[in-house]
Amino acid sequence: MESHDLRIFRAVAYSGSVTKAAQQLGYVQSNITARIQQLEEELKTPLFYRHRGMLLTRKGELLLQYAEKILHLLDEANKSLVNSDETGGELAIGANQTFSTIDLPEILGKFHKSFPNVALSLITGQTDELVEKVLHFQLDTAFITIPVQHENLVKELISEESLVLIANSAITTLEEIYTQSFLMNPPNCPCRIQLEKWLRDSGVNNARFMEFNNIDAIINGVIAGLGVAFVPQSTIRKHEMAGTLKSFAVPLEYSLSQTFLIRHKEVLMTNAFREFIAMVKM
Repeated sequence: MESHDLRIFRAVAYSGSVTKAAQQLGYVQSNITARIQQLEEELKTPLFYRHRGMLLTRKGELLLQYAEKILHLLDEANKSLVNSDETGGELAIGANQTFSTIDLPEILGKFHKSFPNVALSLITGQTDELVEKVLHFQLDTAFITIPVQHENLVKELISEESLVLIANSAITTLEEIYTQSFLMNPPNCPCRIQLEKWLRDSGVNNARFMEFNNIDAIINGVIAGLGVAFVPQSTIRKHEMAGTLKSFAVPLEYSLSQTFLIRHKEVLMTNAFREFIAMVKM
Protein backbone atom coordinates (compact mmCIF):
# COMPACT_ATOMS: atom_id res chain seq x y z
CA MET A 1 0.00 0.00 0.00
CA GLU A 2 1.55 3.29 -1.15
CA SER A 3 0.75 6.79 0.02
CA HIS A 4 -0.11 7.72 -3.55
CA ASP A 5 -2.80 5.04 -3.61
CA LEU A 6 -4.16 6.34 -0.31
CA ARG A 7 -4.43 9.86 -1.73
CA ILE A 8 -6.39 8.51 -4.70
CA PHE A 9 -8.59 6.45 -2.38
CA ARG A 10 -9.23 9.49 -0.17
CA ALA A 11 -10.13 11.67 -3.15
CA VAL A 12 -12.68 9.13 -4.37
CA ALA A 13 -14.08 8.68 -0.86
CA TYR A 14 -14.53 12.43 -0.34
CA SER A 15 -16.01 13.14 -3.76
CA GLY A 16 -18.03 9.93 -4.10
CA SER A 17 -17.06 9.79 -7.76
CA VAL A 18 -14.18 8.52 -9.87
CA THR A 19 -14.85 11.31 -12.37
CA LYS A 20 -14.64 14.06 -9.74
CA ALA A 21 -11.56 12.51 -8.13
CA ALA A 22 -9.83 12.34 -11.52
CA GLN A 23 -10.60 16.02 -12.12
CA GLN A 24 -9.30 17.01 -8.71
CA LEU A 25 -6.08 15.03 -9.06
CA GLY A 26 -5.52 15.71 -12.75
CA TYR A 27 -5.59 12.03 -13.75
CA VAL A 28 -7.54 10.09 -16.34
CA GLN A 29 -10.48 8.12 -14.95
CA SER A 30 -9.08 4.77 -16.03
CA ASN A 31 -5.99 5.36 -13.88
CA ILE A 32 -8.12 6.15 -10.83
CA THR A 33 -10.27 3.06 -11.39
CA ALA A 34 -7.24 0.81 -11.83
CA ARG A 35 -5.53 2.08 -8.67
CA ILE A 36 -8.68 1.56 -6.59
CA GLN A 37 -9.06 -1.97 -7.96
CA GLN A 38 -5.39 -2.73 -7.19
CA LEU A 39 -5.86 -1.45 -3.65
CA GLU A 40 -8.94 -3.63 -3.15
CA GLU A 41 -7.06 -6.67 -4.51
CA GLU A 42 -4.12 -5.96 -2.21
CA LEU A 43 -6.38 -5.65 0.84
CA LYS A 44 -8.62 -8.50 -0.33
CA THR A 45 -11.80 -6.58 0.38
CA PRO A 46 -14.15 -4.23 -1.51
CA LEU A 47 -13.75 -0.62 -0.42
CA PHE A 48 -16.69 0.89 -2.32
CA TYR A 49 -20.24 0.07 -3.30
CA ARG A 50 -20.42 0.97 -6.99
CA HIS A 51 -24.00 2.10 -7.47
CA ARG A 52 -24.83 5.65 -8.56
CA GLY A 53 -21.42 6.78 -7.41
CA MET A 54 -18.79 5.42 -5.06
CA LEU A 55 -20.07 4.78 -1.55
CA LEU A 56 -17.68 3.48 1.09
CA THR A 57 -18.18 0.01 2.51
CA ARG A 58 -17.63 -0.57 6.21
CA LYS A 59 -14.04 -1.64 5.50
CA GLY A 60 -13.66 1.40 3.27
CA GLU A 61 -14.75 3.70 6.11
CA LEU A 62 -12.19 2.05 8.37
CA LEU A 63 -9.42 2.49 5.81
CA LEU A 64 -10.36 6.15 5.36
CA GLN A 65 -9.75 6.77 9.05
CA TYR A 66 -6.26 5.29 8.76
CA ALA A 67 -5.59 7.01 5.43
CA GLU A 68 -6.38 10.42 6.91
CA LYS A 69 -3.99 9.83 9.80
CA ILE A 70 -1.20 8.45 7.58
CA LEU A 71 -1.45 11.21 4.98
CA HIS A 72 -1.66 13.86 7.68
CA LEU A 73 1.54 12.56 9.28
CA LEU A 74 3.33 12.51 5.93
CA ASP A 75 2.22 16.05 5.13
CA GLU A 76 3.13 17.14 8.64
CA ALA A 77 6.63 15.70 8.30
CA ASN A 78 7.09 17.50 5.00
CA LYS A 79 5.91 20.81 6.43
CA SER A 80 8.10 20.42 9.50
CA LEU A 81 11.26 19.68 7.52
CA VAL A 82 10.72 22.16 4.68
CA ASN A 83 9.53 25.09 6.78
CA SER A 84 11.39 24.53 10.04
CA ASP A 85 13.46 27.70 9.82
CA GLU A 86 11.28 30.04 7.78
CA THR A 87 7.76 31.36 7.56
CA GLY A 88 6.56 29.81 4.32
CA GLY A 89 4.60 26.88 2.98
CA GLU A 90 0.83 26.65 2.72
CA LEU A 91 -2.01 27.66 5.00
CA ALA A 92 -5.61 26.55 4.31
CA ILE A 93 -8.25 28.66 6.05
CA GLY A 94 -12.02 28.30 6.28
CA ALA A 95 -14.69 30.84 7.21
CA ASN A 96 -18.41 31.45 7.00
CA GLN A 97 -19.62 33.77 4.27
CA THR A 98 -20.16 36.84 6.46
CA PHE A 99 -16.76 36.69 8.17
CA SER A 100 -14.98 35.98 4.89
CA THR A 101 -16.59 39.05 3.34
CA ILE A 102 -16.20 41.54 6.17
CA ASP A 103 -13.32 40.76 8.51
CA LEU A 104 -11.08 38.23 6.79
CA PRO A 105 -9.88 40.23 3.74
CA GLU A 106 -8.11 42.73 5.98
CA ILE A 107 -6.51 39.97 8.05
CA LEU A 108 -5.36 38.03 4.99
CA GLY A 109 -4.09 41.16 3.30
CA LYS A 110 -2.04 42.14 6.33
CA PHE A 111 -0.70 38.60 6.72
CA HIS A 112 0.25 38.32 3.05
CA LYS A 113 2.09 41.63 3.22
CA SER A 114 4.08 40.44 6.25
CA PHE A 115 4.66 36.86 5.00
CA PRO A 116 4.52 36.81 1.18
CA ASN A 117 6.08 33.33 0.99
CA VAL A 118 3.03 31.70 2.57
CA ALA A 119 0.54 30.37 0.02
CA LEU A 120 -2.90 31.17 1.44
CA SER A 121 -6.14 29.48 0.43
CA LEU A 122 -9.66 30.28 1.64
CA ILE A 123 -12.74 28.06 1.64
CA THR A 124 -16.15 29.38 2.69
CA GLY A 125 -18.98 27.24 4.01
CA GLN A 126 -21.44 26.54 6.79
CA THR A 127 -20.18 25.70 10.28
CA ASP A 128 -20.75 21.93 10.00
CA GLU A 129 -18.87 21.81 6.67
CA LEU A 130 -15.93 23.76 8.08
CA VAL A 131 -15.75 21.63 11.21
CA GLU A 132 -15.65 18.44 9.13
CA LYS A 133 -12.85 19.81 6.97
CA VAL A 134 -10.80 20.76 10.04
CA LEU A 135 -11.38 17.36 11.63
CA HIS A 136 -10.23 15.65 8.43
CA PHE A 137 -7.16 17.90 8.06
CA GLN A 138 -8.52 19.48 4.88
CA LEU A 139 -8.23 22.89 6.55
CA ASP A 140 -5.56 24.08 8.96
CA THR A 141 -8.02 26.34 10.74
CA ALA A 142 -11.47 27.88 10.38
CA PHE A 143 -13.52 30.78 11.71
CA ILE A 144 -16.97 29.73 12.95
CA THR A 145 -19.80 31.48 14.81
CA ILE A 146 -21.23 28.48 16.66
CA PRO A 147 -19.32 27.17 19.74
CA VAL A 148 -18.95 23.56 18.55
CA GLN A 149 -17.62 21.02 21.03
CA HIS A 150 -15.44 18.11 19.87
CA GLU A 151 -12.68 16.18 21.63
CA ASN A 152 -10.29 16.68 18.70
CA LEU A 153 -10.87 20.42 18.30
CA VAL A 154 -9.07 23.34 19.90
CA LYS A 155 -11.36 26.38 20.01
CA GLU A 156 -10.47 29.99 20.84
CA LEU A 157 -12.82 32.96 21.11
CA ILE A 158 -11.60 35.62 18.67
CA SER A 159 -14.22 38.34 18.79
CA GLU A 160 -17.65 39.38 20.00
CA GLU A 161 -20.04 41.92 18.57
CA SER A 162 -23.70 42.85 18.47
CA LEU A 163 -26.26 41.97 15.84
CA VAL A 164 -28.76 44.71 15.00
CA LEU A 165 -31.97 45.01 13.04
CA ILE A 166 -31.55 47.30 10.06
CA ALA A 167 -34.05 49.10 7.86
CA ASN A 168 -33.96 51.87 5.30
CA SER A 169 -34.53 55.48 6.40
CA ALA A 170 -38.28 55.38 5.68
CA ILE A 171 -38.95 52.99 8.60
CA THR A 172 -38.98 54.53 12.06
CA THR A 173 -40.42 51.94 14.51
CA LEU A 174 -40.09 48.27 15.43
CA GLU A 175 -43.79 47.81 14.67
CA GLU A 176 -43.07 48.77 11.06
CA ILE A 177 -40.16 46.33 10.94
CA TYR A 178 -42.42 43.44 11.93
CA THR A 179 -44.49 43.99 8.78
CA GLN A 180 -41.49 43.79 6.44
CA SER A 181 -39.80 40.83 4.80
CA PHE A 182 -36.58 39.78 6.51
CA LEU A 183 -33.62 39.52 4.12
CA MET A 184 -31.58 36.70 5.64
CA ASN A 185 -29.26 33.79 4.95
CA PRO A 186 -30.76 30.24 4.85
CA PRO A 187 -32.34 28.78 8.03
CA ASN A 188 -29.13 27.20 9.39
CA CYS A 189 -27.37 30.58 9.57
CA PRO A 190 -26.59 31.52 13.23
CA CYS A 191 -27.88 35.08 12.72
CA ARG A 192 -31.19 33.79 11.41
CA ILE A 193 -31.51 31.27 14.22
CA GLN A 194 -31.12 34.06 16.79
CA LEU A 195 -33.50 36.35 14.88
CA GLU A 196 -36.22 33.68 14.66
CA LYS A 197 -35.93 33.00 18.40
CA TRP A 198 -36.24 36.70 19.20
CA LEU A 199 -39.28 37.07 16.93
CA ARG A 200 -41.01 34.05 18.50
CA ASP A 201 -40.30 35.31 22.01
CA SER A 202 -41.63 38.74 20.98
CA GLY A 203 -44.87 37.19 19.76
CA VAL A 204 -44.17 37.66 16.05
CA ASN A 205 -45.23 34.39 14.40
CA ASN A 206 -45.90 35.42 10.81
CA ALA A 207 -42.50 36.75 9.75
CA ARG A 208 -41.71 36.57 6.03
CA PHE A 209 -38.20 35.76 4.78
CA MET A 210 -36.36 36.42 1.55
CA GLU A 211 -33.24 34.27 1.38
CA PHE A 212 -29.88 35.71 0.37
CA ASN A 213 -26.39 34.23 0.78
CA ASN A 214 -24.34 37.42 0.58
CA ILE A 215 -24.10 40.09 3.25
CA ASP A 216 -23.53 42.90 0.75
CA ALA A 217 -26.63 41.88 -1.19
CA ILE A 218 -28.64 41.85 2.03
CA ILE A 219 -27.53 45.36 3.02
CA ASN A 220 -28.10 46.77 -0.46
CA GLY A 221 -31.51 45.12 -0.54
CA VAL A 222 -32.46 46.82 2.73
CA ILE A 223 -31.30 50.20 1.40
CA ALA A 224 -33.40 49.63 -1.73
CA GLY A 225 -36.50 48.93 0.36
CA LEU A 226 -36.82 45.18 -0.21
CA GLY A 227 -37.15 44.56 3.52
CA VAL A 228 -35.22 44.56 6.77
CA ALA A 229 -32.37 42.40 8.10
CA PHE A 230 -30.45 41.26 11.18
CA VAL A 231 -26.70 41.74 10.71
CA PRO A 232 -23.44 42.42 12.59
CA GLN A 233 -23.30 46.06 13.62
CA SER A 234 -19.83 46.50 12.13
CA THR A 235 -21.19 45.83 8.64
CA ILE A 236 -23.45 48.87 8.49
CA ARG A 237 -21.55 51.71 10.22
CA LYS A 238 -20.71 53.59 7.03
CA HIS A 239 -24.31 53.28 5.82
CA GLU A 240 -25.64 54.64 9.12
CA MET A 241 -23.24 57.56 8.93
CA ALA A 242 -24.41 58.24 5.38
CA GLY A 243 -28.04 58.10 6.52
CA THR A 244 -29.02 55.39 4.02
CA LEU A 245 -30.23 53.01 6.73
CA LYS A 246 -30.83 52.88 10.46
CA SER A 247 -30.40 50.22 13.12
CA PHE A 248 -32.51 49.01 16.03
CA ALA A 249 -31.03 47.31 19.08
CA VAL A 250 -32.10 43.81 20.13
CA PRO A 251 -31.73 42.38 23.67
CA LEU A 252 -28.26 40.97 24.37
CA GLU A 253 -29.46 37.40 24.78
CA TYR A 254 -30.46 37.42 21.10
CA SER A 255 -27.91 39.81 19.62
CA LEU A 256 -24.53 38.55 20.84
CA SER A 257 -22.41 37.20 17.96
CA GLN A 258 -19.18 35.34 18.73
CA THR A 259 -16.45 34.22 16.35
CA PHE A 260 -14.23 31.26 17.21
CA LEU A 261 -11.02 30.04 15.60
CA ILE A 262 -10.83 26.24 15.54
CA ARG A 263 -8.07 23.80 14.66
CA HIS A 264 -7.45 20.07 15.00
CA LYS A 265 -5.53 19.36 18.19
CA GLU A 266 -3.00 17.32 16.19
CA VAL A 267 -2.46 19.76 13.33
CA LEU A 268 1.14 20.85 12.85
CA MET A 269 1.80 24.33 14.22
CA THR A 270 4.14 25.65 11.53
CA ASN A 271 5.76 29.06 11.79
CA ALA A 272 3.19 30.37 9.33
CA PHE A 273 0.32 29.00 11.38
CA ARG A 274 1.67 30.51 14.61
CA GLU A 275 2.14 33.89 12.97
CA PHE A 276 -1.37 33.78 11.54
CA ILE A 277 -2.95 33.00 14.91
CA ALA A 278 -0.91 35.75 16.56
CA MET A 279 -2.07 38.25 13.93
CA VAL A 280 -5.71 37.24 14.35
CA LYS A 281 -5.48 37.84 18.10
CA MET A 282 -3.95 41.31 17.74
